[in-house]
Amino acid sequence: MQQGIPTERHLAGERRLLLQTIGIGGAGLAASVLLLLPFTGVLTRGLRDLSVAAKKLSTGQHDIALPVRGADEVARLTAAFNDMSRMLSERMAALRESEARQRTLVEAIAEGVIFGDETGKVLACNEAAARILGVAREALLAAPAWQPRPSAARRDGGEFTPDEHPWRAALRTGQAQRDVVMGVRRPDGALAWLSVNSVPLVRPGDDRPHATVTSFSDITARIETESWLQRMNAELEERVAARTRELVAALEAAEGASRAKSEFLSRMSHELRTPLNAILGFAQVLQLKGNDLPPGARDQLRAIESAGWHLLELINEVLDLSRIESGAMTVNREPVDVAQLVTECARMADPLARKHRVQLVDRAAEARGAHALADRTRLKQVVTNLLSNAIKYNRAGGSATLTVRRRTDGWVEIAVADTGRGFTETQLGRMFEPFNRLGAEDGPVDGTGIGLVITKRLVELMGGALRIDTRAGLGSEFTVRLPAAPHGTEPAPAPDVAAPVPLSERLRTVLYIEDNPSNVDLLASVVGLRPGVRLVTASDGASGLDRARRERPDLVIVDIALPDIDGFEVCRRLRSDTQFASVPIIALSANAMTADVERGRRAGFDTYLTKPLDVPAFLAEFDRLLDGVGAPR
Repeated sequence: MQQGIPTERHLAGERRLLLQTIGIGGAGLAASVLLLLPFTGVLTRGLRDLSVAAKKLSTGQHDIALPVRGADEVARLTAAFNDMSRMLSERMAALRESEARQRTLVEAIAEGVIFGDETGKVLACNEAAARILGVAREALLAAPAWQPRPSAARRDGGEFTPDEHPWRAALRTGQAQRDVVMGVRRPDGALAWLSVNSVPLVRPGDDRPHATVTSFSDITARIETESWLQRMNAELEERVAARTRELVAALEAAEGASRAKSEFLSRMSHELRTPLNAILGFAQVLQLKGNDLPPGARDQLRAIESAGWHLLELINEVLDLSRIESGAMTVNREPVDVAQLVTECARMADPLARKHRVQLVDRAAEARGAHALADRTRLKQVVTNLLSNAIKYNRAGGSATLTVRRRTDGWVEIAVADTGRGFTETQLGRMFEPFNRLGAEDGPVDGTGIGLVITKRLVELMGGALRIDTRAGLGSEFTVRLPAAPHGTEPAPAPDVAAPVPLSERLRTVLYIEDNPSNVDLLASVVGLRPGVRLVTASDGASGLDRARRERPDLVIVDIALPDIDGFEVCRRLRSDTQFASVPIIALSANAMTADVERGRRAGFDTYLTKPLDVPAFLAEFDRLLDGVGAPR
């Protein structure tokens, strides 16, 4: 039999079970709530305290410490919060201290410093920035952007465009701008020159700068000083240029005066030597032909010749001094056998020594082989002048001694000692003044007072020195010191002063090109002393060249100052003609300046002789050249 529970009863039971279950659950829940209610208040309060503290922390209040209650999670969270707050407070304090130090440092420096954003807005600046720019700090900070007004100036006078300002250039390029010089106009109108440096600031992870740090110093004083110096330099350069122009003009004038002086001296030398040539030449010729002279005439001729040579000596000394003072005197230094040269000078001075009854002592041979670097001709002039003075200003019965000393320190000395009256200290101080004869003006010895001046200058031109040792009343010793010639160098042979070689017996033709009739007559008389010589003449260069081609002479004598073409050109044309290539050519001229003689040698003359004519010397050279000519053509 099937047995079941009625539906109502069944449902009612289930309801009762459900209600019982709910009741039991609700009672349990209520009991649980009642049990947990105290703990929920504690949890909510702790979280609320943390929330409030976090808000305070976010507003900048860092010194927060919450009470820690219990040991639950909230307590641990509160303790961690307290640790974080303490650490944050310490770090913020350190940051504030660092900022204070940096602010103090920035304020302390003399340079202006501006922190600006990417728009140019001044975020911060030091007092120096405001002072240098001449504005209030507050005004600088309140400005929308730092932009000099009017535009900043350049040193070259131009202006900076806005994009060229250092802080804008740093933002645009991302590169630091260094030592940019710009002029900024202050509110009071003064122009301040600044040296500006601007550095871009970039945040980590960004590509473009977001701000700049710009520093600048006031260099107005430096710029003004530089400008002043530039003006002074420009003014100085202009003065120097003006002075240079004046000096150039003065130099040109001096050179012109020097050229005029040289031309004058050359002309005077020529004009003085030309009449002396006739006086001395004919006096010598007459003495050479003087077998039929009336009584006393020979002595008179000797007096004429002596006076003529003395006048020539004076002319030469004045010209030498003038050339030395103008710097026109030159020397040709070469190894010279000093002992041999001194002995030659002693032989030349021997007649003068006998005339004045002075014993001449030559000790040069004791230093034979002593070679010095000197100009042989000028050194001979020096020794001759010193020896001549030692004889002329000596006492009768005295002595003049020549000594050569070869030193171990690279020098050679020539000493000329006399037993004359010597010199006082006062006289020594004035010895080398031109034309000062030291009180001998009224004495029996003729002179100009320039011989010693020339001697000293010539020695110095040769790289040497002149020393004087003297005692009043006991005599003097003049010592010439010259540099020794290097070892292994040999001096050139001395000029041949041997007797004239005899001429061959055949008839020789000599052409003389000269425009002065007196000189032609003189040379005809001199050449007439040599038998077998035919003299033909021409009065100018052109006719002389034509005469040479017709006569084909064995020797040509040419004056330099001819009326058409000069003697140098005559020589050049003769040398360019093969038939005269080996014909000896003598220049015989009153142009006796050193440059003239040197030019004559370069022109191709075999010998350059000067007027007045030294007849024996001329005949010696004449005989030597003419005898060397080959057989008749």
